[in-house]
Amino acid sequence: MSIGALFTTAGNASAYDTVPIDVGHWVGLYYQPTTSDGKIPNGDLPPGGAIIAKCWTVGQSIGNYGDTWYETDQVNDGTGWGVTLGWVYVFAGYADGNARSVNRDPNIPQC
Repeated sequence: MSIGALFTTAGNASAYDTVPIDVGHWVGLYYQPTTSDGKIPNGDLPPGGAIIAKCWTVGQSIGNYGDTWYETDQVNDGTGWGVTLGWVYVFAGYADGNARSVNRDPNIPQC
């Protein structure tokens, strides 16, 4: 199954704020802000992709990257925007190095 099969097509993503996947990691889409609750199958976003973050929350800590996660339902895998089938979580440390979490971006509040 390709990543495109997991999403429906979206129009212009304009809500909340864009978070580029720009620190060199592939980023998984998780059901909860922890890896133990499972990841959406084939739902990894590559470097160069992006999400539209609704808010940030505290969850599982991973390595030295912290414990902050973004909640989203809009993703871009590098080929265009799509909407996930429900709210999912992306680890902020792997997405943008926490650059927009913990009140650093006024358009991405705490959940």
